[in-house]
Amino acid sequence: MYVVALALAAAGEQGGNERALGHEAETLARAVLARLGSEVLRFELALLGLAFFLGAVLGVGAARLVRLRDHLARAEPATMSRLAWRSLPVTIGLHAWFFAYGMARLPALYADRWYAHGGLPRTVQVLVVDVLHPRGVVLAGLLAAIAYAFGARATRASMPRRLRRALGFGGLSAGILALGSATGLDAAPAEPVSAPSTSPPASPPSPGARPNVLILAVDSLRADHLEPRVAPNLAALASRATRFERAYVSLPRTFPSWTTLLTGRYPQHHGIRSMFPRYEERTKDFDALPARLTDAGYSTAVTSDYAGDIFGRIDLGFARSQVPSFDLSTLARERALERETPLLPFLVTPLGRAAFPALRSSNTAADPELLASDAVRLLRDLSARPDPFFLTVFFSTVHFPYAAPDPWERAYTRASYRGRFKYDKPITLGGDEALVDREDEEQLRGLYDGAVASVDAAAARILAALHQLGHDGDTIVVVTADHGETLYDGGHGEGHGDHLFGDEAVHVPLLILDPRHPSGRSEPALVRDVDLAPTLYALTETAPPADLDGRSLVPALLGQPIPGAPALAFAETGLWFTRDIAALAPSLRLPYPAIGELLEADDAHGGELVLSSRFTALTRLAKHRMARDERWKLLYLPTRAGALYQLYDTVADPLETKDVAAEHPDQVARLRAELVHWMLEDPSTTLVDGMVVPR
Repeated sequence: MYVVALALAAAGEQGGNERALGHEAETLARAVLARLGSEVLRFELALLGLAFFLGAVLGVGAARLVRLRDHLARAEPATMSRLAWRSLPVTIGLHAWFFAYGMARLPALYADRWYAHGGLPRTVQVLVVDVLHPRGVVLAGLLAAIAYAFGARATRASMPRRLRRALGFGGLSAGILALGSATGLDAAPAEPVSAPSTSPPASPPSPGARPNVLILAVDSLRADHLEPRVAPNLAALASRATRFERAYVSLPRTFPSWTTLLTGRYPQHHGIRSMFPRYEERTKDFDALPARLTDAGYSTAVTSDYAGDIFGRIDLGFARSQVPSFDLSTLARERALERETPLLPFLVTPLGRAAFPALRSSNTAADPELLASDAVRLLRDLSARPDPFFLTVFFSTVHFPYAAPDPWERAYTRASYRGRFKYDKPITLGGDEALVDREDEEQLRGLYDGAVASVDAAAARILAALHQLGHDGDTIVVVTADHGETLYDGGHGEGHGDHLFGDEAVHVPLLILDPRHPSGRSEPALVRDVDLAPTLYALTETAPPADLDGRSLVPALLGQPIPGAPALAFAETGLWFTRDIAALAPSLRLPYPAIGELLEADDAHGGELVLSSRFTALTRLAKHRMARDERWKLLYLPTRAGALYQLYDTVADPLETKDVAAEHPDQVARLRAELVHWMLEDPSTTLVDGMVVPR
């Protein structure tokens, strides 16, 4: 009976709030259904089959519990029909137990259909998440099971003796433990940890051996958040590394930023200028760092959760890749899985993710502990080989919606908050940023900090495994980010890539720990994302390409000045997803359509979502650009009235609230010449009346 009920509930989980896509949801949903209607139906039928199976498993467990109660009470065995009816409420109770645990463990995954609905659903989620927590749910469930089994009066007097008998009754205990293991109930939730006061001694490197390289990268990690308050473990690593205090990325969006980091070339040179490059833009030979290391004998691998789909869409030379997919089919499957609320506690597990890989693409189920487990397995496999390894681990949890698991989602927020961002920041397209008040901003910063802390704890597991495997003495560890995040600083809104006001989105952490040259020093010189690849080429003694835009930072690791003239940091904005951007006045941008109209499915290449060629020139024309040195920052803003330049003194005005171009024309002229030269390195552009336009 419960099999049917669960299956119908799962099948009925359609529609819903859809707050994650805002007013673009309907357009995108229609596009998906028009192209993938039959595939979505087949996938829904598979989920229906899973619901029947799980209902049967829960029903069998409930029946065993009912029989245990009768056994302890020395009652006559119930008939099959009576057993079925008596098992129904117990089955519901078991399902509620697993459901409550899943909700307490990953509250953001359930918020759309519980907390966001208000009323009783909101109250239930707050009770489960904020009062019980995962351990409380487990304890309450166990107490309820014991109370039910020993509920008959005749058994109370002999409870201790009969409890011993019950532990071996019909394999009930083994069944509960097995199901608990499959859903993660056997693993205690992570607790906030502090960095050890002293780091374990590193294993000595082998003389003459080529070093391994481990990159721990965190999506959207701000440079000023790599500090002990929220990242004690990575901060401890920083105390032994060279910490580059002023590292900047050149396009604060994941796909182009990673391509820059691993090629050492600016976006106008490698060609990835948005999150949705076309097939011909992403399938050329990028001559990237992983490819050269692979050719040089390194074992190369990358693993990531949802934001790492970009590594499956471009070949940068990794020999092994454990990342999610990104196409219409995957998006449809991911949304279907997230809608199956009754099944979520069983789906969001290691077994569930293995059976339904689309879950790896879910932004509300990006548990960094699961990714850390994947990384540790890869690390063990790579370290068992004779070749040196190059492993990149890319965490997505710090990217909005800042959906950290328990206990991190509440570690830096106020328990009394009851606004719409209680457990996450939905990804809204054309949303209501103007309605965010100070209490909301404080909550979002707390969620962001919790996400950073959750990744810090997961990164500590990987570093501990590196030490246990004896490779911390011969492994270069890099900690960085693809971009930062604006969190309403200086009235600049929230997010990244839409504008270049303020440094929060382009200023990223960069730590390099070479155990052969531990330094524990801070490097104040300005460095760029294009400098990482040349540095790793030098450290691994691998021949670099001849056309790199960056320079090696190895001298800084040795305590020496970085050679050459002081570098300038350049950057450009990403693709605008909406017609209106709260932090960017319409007069400061060239408008173009919203994301639903900009994208198209590339049916010739697997249904990849790409930027329509009709809008390539317009979206590049509209990009804002930046050039900055250690004090001055110049912005190029193309508008309907022509090119506008704004200058900011980032020392006197770090939040960049006052344009001082009129007061410092010499600085404007100096930086403008450099910026225009950099922009015109794009061979598809030219300068017309001060505007950089397509040829």
